[in-house]
Amino acid sequence: MKMSLFLRLSSVGILVLVLFSCATGGGRPTDGAAGAPEKMTAPEVSGTPMYYASGSGQSQTEALNRAKMNAVRKAVQDALGLPTAMAKKAQIEELFSYDKNSNSFVINSSTEILDRSQQDGSHTVSLGVRVNLEPVSNLLRANDVYGNQVLPQGGGVELPDQQRPSYAQDADEQDVTEKDTSAAGPEEQKVAAAEVKEQPLDPEKARMVQDIIDRMVYMVYYNEESVPDSFLATTAVSMANKYLSQNGFEYVDMDQVEQIKEDQMAAYEAETGQGISVLQWIAGKLNADIYIEVSIDTQSEQRDGRYYGSASVTLKNFDASTGSGRGTAFYQTVPPAMSTVSTSDAVNNAVASATYKAIEEALRQAENYTAKELRNGIKYELVLQNTSDSRVMRDFVRRMERKVESISRLSYSPAEAKYEVRLIGDVRELEDIIYDVSESVAGLEGLYLVYQRGNSITFNTGM
Repeated sequence: MKMSLFLRLSSVGILVLVLFSCATGGGRPTDGAAGAPEKMTAPEVSGTPMYYASGSGQSQTEALNRAKMNAVRKAVQDALGLPTAMAKKAQIEELFSYDKNSNSFVINSSTEILDRSQQDGSHTVSLGVRVNLEPVSNLLRANDVYGNQVLPQGGGVELPDQQRPSYAQDADEQDVTEKDTSAAGPEEQKVAAAEVKEQPLDPEKARMVQDIIDRMVYMVYYNEESVPDSFLATTAVSMANKYLSQNGFEYVDMDQVEQIKEDQMAAYEAETGQGISVLQWIAGKLNADIYIEVSIDTQSEQRDGRYYGSASVTLKNFDASTGSGRGTAFYQTVPPAMSTVSTSDAVNNAVASATYKAIEEALRQAENYTAKELRNGIKYELVLQNTSDSRVMRDFVRRMERKVESISRLSYSPAEAKYEVRLIGDVRELEDIIYDVSESVAGLEGLYLVYQRGNSITFNTGM
């Protein structure tokens, strides 16, 4: 229902703007000068106008990307003018296709979700986002698509913000904390929960969270399946590490990763049974907190005696302990990099540039994901072996509750008990807390560490 309303409002809005732009005089008299036409203020224009659109897909991520790309296509139509946009429709749809990452053409931080829904496995998202007209117009010019403001000789392109859909304005007036989600489905409840502002941490815990984030160690390496060219892979990793070094981040050097890969693959297979990825295992060996996997797609051409290369670089963040995702950053060189030497040189320049620009967003996402997780504490699995005395274990849990964010029992038997523990701190701090608590519980004085990997830690009670 909201989707059809959004489309109708968009169509009506365009018609009204066209009619309004054709009007000349005859306006309503102002209070100050009876009979005189009212002065119309021209809308402000910018190189990053706000556009509104909708998109659908098999996942929320796909729906978001399509909605953003539809917003970009609307801006392309306005920048080129309707006649050119219609004549070049097929080419425009190919240049701004849904399989491309829309974040190259929008200001991702400006994204504003207006509505989202799910039905029969299909997700639909309506949103507003600021379109970055510079890379948009550069891509059009690079493919000889000109019209209206997009001129062959270059020049800036500026457009006014689109009018915000009226139903979205009405929704803004409601207090999200008063929404009734008791009858909503699981997805709607998740969305509603995300809209409610999180309560701030107390200053001490906020300081601890920031301290953990500031101390994070990063490891960047490439996806060997998607980057067969080792020279380009080295370029990408080196540029990412250069950014980390210049901005004071602690990181693992590429040579250390290569050394582990060369010397310890047999140990990897013996320890893990290949149950986790090689990169995750190496990241753990080198005490990295976040590992970043680089994927590269390149294109090149020779034109008018010059060489051009473009690169699409994707950086995927992963938690080194759990292997879970911590965000993805993408950058595409628009326009392509140019070289007078060779296509290889042009492509290498494009890869270096794209990686250097993408790593900043990758780090921002890694920090944001970590900060969000840390608000409730990092999730750890605690296993205690030889737990024959259930009273002792209850006493242990009660004392642990005072030291951690939360602890809940997952399973219990006289041989073993499993718990989920949440703590604002790393696994070493958890180990210290467990030792401190065990010393104050009669019967657990002999507790000792048996095994630790990632966020899972196992002790024997010594009973």
